[in-house]
Amino acid sequence: MKIAVVCQSLLLSRALKSFLGEIIVSYKQCDFVISDKKIELDKPIFYISSIEGNLLIPFSKSSLMIELDKFWYNLKCLTENDAPFHQTNILLEEKITALTDQFRKDLINTIRDYCGQ
Repeated sequence: MKIAVVCQSLLLSRALKSFLGEIIVSYKQCDFVISDKKIELDKPIFYISSIEGNLLIPFSKSSLMIELDKFWYNLKCLTENDAPFHQTNILLEEKITALTDQFRKDLINTIRDYCGQ
C-alpha cells in the first residue's frame, strides 16, 4: 500500500506523515490519496473529515490503520474481484474484535478486583 497525502490542514498532513512513515509516497507513485477536502483526482481518495468521510476526526493511529486497511482491501477487491480474500479479512477482523473485547472485559474485572469494587 502506497499513499499520497493531499490535505489543506498542515497539522493533519504532518500527523499523517508521522503515523504512516514510509507508506507515504509521491502522487505519481501512490495507490490512493488521503485528503481532507473533496477533490477530483484520477486515483481513489480516502477522505478524512470531522463530519463525514472514511475516517472521522479525531482519530488514533490504530483507527487510522484499520480504516486504511479496510479501504485498501475494498479497493483491491473491486479491482481484482477477489471475494475470498475479502471474506478472510472480515473473519480475521471479527476474531481480533472479539479478542480485544474479551481483553477489555478481563482488564476491567482485574482492576475492579484490585480496587475492591
